[in-house]
Amino acid sequence: MPIRLDDELIELLSEGARRTRQNKQTLVRLTLRRHLSEVIERESRKWPLNRITRLAPWPRGALAKAYKQAGKSSDGLEAAAVAAQGRPSWED
Repeated sequence: MPIRLDDELIELLSEGARRTRQNKQTLVRLTLRRHLSEVIERESRKWPLNRITRLAPWPRGALAKAYKQAGKSSDGLEAAAVAAQGRPSWED
């Protein structure tokens, strides 16, 4: 079965053929035999098991609620900051 490979893979296969006694075709066969089942398992998972963080995702609606609360509190904070400032003066 002929397949097209990108230049990076062709270079890797050429390096592998130089460093080992195997030709490119044999290297492809060996690699597929040794690693294809792992790749199939990993790619067929619905959800990735390896997360970047250990935190669970927020429940539905919690993020919207948090943004709603933050929006209200930031408006009050901004109004308080404006009220705390003195009147502008040219003599400052």
